Amino acid sequence: MNEDGVLDACRQRWACKKFDGRSIPRAILLELLECARLAPSSFGLEPWHFIVMESPEAIQKLGDACNAQEAVYTAGAGIVIMVRSARHYAPDSDFINQRASRFPGGLDAFIPDYAPYHAFLSQSGRLEGWARAQSYIACAHIMLAAAAAGIDSCAIEGFKDEDLLAVTGLSEEDWMPGIVTVLGYAAMPRNARIREPLAGLVSFH
Repeated sequence: MNEDGVLDACRQRWACKKFDGRSIPRAILLELLECARLAPSSFGLEPWHFIVMESPEAIQKLGDACNAQEAVYTAGAGIVIMVRSARHYAPDSDFINQRASRFPGGLDAFIPDYAPYHAFLSQSGRLEGWARAQSYIACAHIMLAAAAAGIDSCAIEGFKDEDLLAVTGLSEEDWMPGIVTVLGYAAMPRNARIREPLAGLVSFH
């Protein structure tokens, strides 16, 4: 693996808790969003919508919804990753029909694999958790791409769902908050990277 590639971005990324408030150039934001768009998702459904908060007013409202965290208030931009609500994943929904139609064989080829998995998620009470988990994959893509571009970041899970919905203007019937990523330029020293050795975390069978 190229030392200047993905591994280097992984080593550069850290959770910045205070930014200097400088805005992020739009061209960089678009690159980060393109990386998020290319992130994998279960069954290729891409259940997300990315809402960029970059005006001072929007960032203030986002910070209020995120339990007044300094990392949010001082960020140059915030990306709220929303995911479709549970009803959209029904095998006969318009959403599934649209997404499935993009793949070879269309809906007829998609449903035999998807429907049993949807039933498993629904019956085990895991449907919403599964949907929200997709946003974490996109979030990781954003943060690694940001590190590669020299932008600091922090993933934010501490928010009130209803307040975040109000900030985004999306309806609770159709959307659920997944995760928030804030971006900017650090106004604090980089924290030391604390990680367990790889040998203690991996088993080969």
